[in-house]
Amino acid sequence: MDVIASLWSRLTAWFNASDTPGQLVLTLLVLLAATFATRAATRYYRGKGSGSTEERRTGYLTVRNVIVITTLLLMLFIWGGQLRHFALSVAALAAAVAIASKEYVMSALGSLMRATQRTYSVGDIIEINGMKGEVLTIDLFTTALLEQASSGLVTGRIYRFPNMLLLLNPVRTISAMGTFVLESVRVPMEPGDDIPAAQERLLQAGRAVCEPWLEQADVHFRHIEGAYLIALPASEPLAVIEPVDPKRLDVVLRFPCPSNRRLRTGQEILAHYYRQLRDDAAIG
Repeated sequence: MDVIASLWSRLTAWFNASDTPGQLVLTLLVLLAATFATRAATRYYRGKGSGSTEERRTGYLTVRNVIVITTLLLMLFIWGGQLRHFALSVAALAAAVAIASKEYVMSALGSLMRATQRTYSVGDIIEINGMKGEVLTIDLFTTALLEQASSGLVTGRIYRFPNMLLLLNPVRTISAMGTFVLESVRVPMEPGDDIPAAQERLLQAGRAVCEPWLEQADVHFRHIEGAYLIALPASEPLAVIEPVDPKRLDVVLRFPCPSNRRLRTGQEILAHYYRQLRDDAAIG
């Protein structure tokens, strides 16, 4: 009992003489509050009935990032004195630390550039450094993409890349035009095939499939023109010939479609085209 009493008295004396125990208690309280706030935000946005999935995910990520930044600032405020002494004591290692953490610094700068220039946001479909997909999450250092194949099919795999890539690579935002976008499908041909007939069939297929929204798409494109002072093509489908090599050329159809049904519209156009081709062959 005397040993326990002696240890307790020493612990009490240390607690009263040092600021560290109080800082540890404050740190624990801050971490607990951050954990509860994050869980509350998760429950709120998962159970929220209004708003699209992208809007709810964006709101949740914003709240989570604010909680993380606030927690880091509070930690810096609580442990500022010790950190200053520690920084002075390890000044000789500053250069090595800077070299070792340069990727984190560059990723933070890439995140800052994305936020200031609005390069992309949650729900956008982007392509960067050979990766293509829908933006799922954006953190301070990384971005997660739900992978899409070149055809637009979702593969189920997730890319996660450091935001430092934004400083070194161009970003292609496929869904940047909003409600309606311009897409294309191509049909490979041989130089000896009936190219004009293929163009006409593909045009007819595009007009038949896109007819329900052609006027809406044209109004949308004209609005984008006025908002961004750019020139956009007409919404009418257009078929062009693109030579690939001496033994192959492609008939390419550009068409407008709602941004949330790019793949479906392209497949419907191709199905319509090949159905026409089969019918024409049967008649011939």
